[in-house]
Amino acid sequence: MKADCHNHSLFSPDSSRPPEEGAEAAAKAGFGYIAYTEHMDLGFPNDARPEGEFIFNYLITDEYFRRIENANRAFPAIEVVAGVEVGYTPEDVPDIAKKLGDHPFGYVINSVHVCHGLDCYWKKYWQGYTREQAYREYLACVRESLDAPYRWDAVGHLGYIGRPSPFERKTLVYSDFPEELDDILLTVIRKGKILEANSSVGGCAAEGTICLPDISIMKRYYELGGRKVNFGSDSHRTERTGYNYGIVAAALKEIGFDKWTLISRGKEITEDIG
Repeated sequence: MKADCHNHSLFSPDSSRPPEEGAEAAAKAGFGYIAYTEHMDLGFPNDARPEGEFIFNYLITDEYFRRIENANRAFPAIEVVAGVEVGYTPEDVPDIAKKLGDHPFGYVINSVHVCHGLDCYWKKYWQGYTREQAYREYLACVRESLDAPYRWDAVGHLGYIGRPSPFERKTLVYSDFPEELDDILLTVIRKGKILEANSSVGGCAAEGTICLPDISIMKRYYELGGRKVNFGSDSHRTERTGYNYGIVAAALKEIGFDKWTLISRGKEITEDIG
């Protein structure tokens, strides 16, 4: 089955497309599953944002779930899931847990966009840091997020730090921080969670990177016994739905992965990588 587990619509502050539009595009492209994972970044530092940056408001309402249900009725050949992407910030854990309980989310990605009060896309995050310092701090935030007490199903775009990196070598690869990455990967395995292969790689694309985490990290995950993976395009526009699916799927199969792990109607299922 072709499945895209990370997408955004007008219920995220950085997208404007109707959810039905992406579902139709995915169905026409032969996908059997698409998850919308709208942003829940409750600790995003809007008050400190650079001039011109959009405000990261939380936009999920009951209307979101109604629209996803409409998409399921309109396109019965594809399962459309009403999920959420949590942006982990430690001070907001109680509010995150409450909001996750307020709605019947079908799938939850746990991501890190903000480290110690700064968005990784802001120039201020990088000031005074070497590459090693900045990337190590990001990995420490990711590791901390794995122990969040709220419900989550998958780790989102591990290696996100490379997308906006100002350094010449952007992609986070396994050899950069083997001990820290082993700790993260073994924790994901121990907790029975899913590792997402995210095809939105930003500035890493110029280095030939096809997904986050990088293939070198996906290989190590497999070596350590990790088998739960899925694909996410992280699309915010309809033309990016399923972006580079075939390339990423082929690379994962070459490593040895043969199944997607999906959350479907409240249950974890596996499907052959199509």
